[in-house]
Amino acid sequence: MTIQLNRRDMVRGMVSGAVSLALVPTVFSQVGAPAGKIALRYNENPYGPSPRAIKAAYEAVNKSAYYATVPLQENLLKMIANKNELSRENLVLSSGSIEALGAAFVAWGKRGEVIVPGLTFSDHFNYARRMGIKMKTVPLLNDLSIDLEAIEAAVDDNVSLIYICNPNNPTGLTLDGNELRNFCRSVGKKATVLVDEAYNELTNDPTYTTMADLVRDEENVIVIRTFSKIFGMAGMRIGYGMARPDHAKTITGHLVNYPNVAGLAAANASYDDQEFITFSRSKILEGRNMVIDTLRANGVEPLTSQTNFIYADIGRNASDFQKLMAQRNILIRGAYDGYPTYSRISMGRIEEIEIFQRVFTEVFNG
Repeated sequence: MTIQLNRRDMVRGMVSGAVSLALVPTVFSQVGAPAGKIALRYNENPYGPSPRAIKAAYEAVNKSAYYATVPLQENLLKMIANKNELSRENLVLSSGSIEALGAAFVAWGKRGEVIVPGLTFSDHFNYARRMGIKMKTVPLLNDLSIDLEAIEAAVDDNVSLIYICNPNNPTGLTLDGNELRNFCRSVGKKATVLVDEAYNELTNDPTYTTMADLVRDEENVIVIRTFSKIFGMAGMRIGYGMARPDHAKTITGHLVNYPNVAGLAAANASYDDQEFITFSRSKILEGRNMVIDTLRANGVEPLTSQTNFIYADIGRNASDFQKLMAQRNILIRGAYDGYPTYSRISMGRIEEIEIFQRVFTEVFNG
């Protein structure tokens, strides 16, 4: 088959290509914080991805005309299995942790109600509701921690799944590992417990905090994690789940997307990159202490966080304060429903936190 192009077609193609190339810098400028602004709102790790991940992703992009190969996926799952002392049958790979969370909500929601805390990570809730899933909300305790006792009391024959985000987002509070472990064993006799551990690597003791050991014991527990936080790969959309084989198979059966090849390559390269993990963790904790010091210097006592963000009652409308900060080029979160005076601040690079310290103090006292 011969394709013939006239001069007009060739010129049109050249112009189109030139326009596409001219748009590239504009498109890239829309990733992350807008020019001249500091983004402290989405709990990302600004130090990521690691150099190893960037190199691997760059090499993979050159072959991104093709779907991710099975060996690329299986090698990552093998590393995850080895680190957590699990088998391949215990694992699920997803396009970001939110896909696995949504899949679990839908799969178990077909069987009964899903219990969720009154304030928690909820990006997957709307999808579940659109799929007809019914949710039962249990209020937080007065100190904004998750009320495990009240949740257990709410479990009846109509409940199929309990969602626990630990550490919780947006509060940053972390349930005691053994307390949550005992809770999972107890309520697991009646319903499956889904534990979202997006921030586990940032806790004081990740091994104590995680419920991965319950998966090894084949308890009625699902653990979901992500490469978006400590690994600094939020834009690459790689998540994974750990569960007993029958649960893992059920979640896999409700997944929709294929993990992308660049993200998988980066995840393979960074999962065991302890040097980068240690570096990121130290910088995030340094920045967190700086934010805490600034809040306290202005009479604000934040909740105790084991994450890369701080949640605090600033004593005024948080959404209004968000707008004032945005006018000074600092982007933070506004109020969450039911908590109008609480503000959430994510960690940025140290130099960004230094600017935040000055601007927060000026706006807060302005």
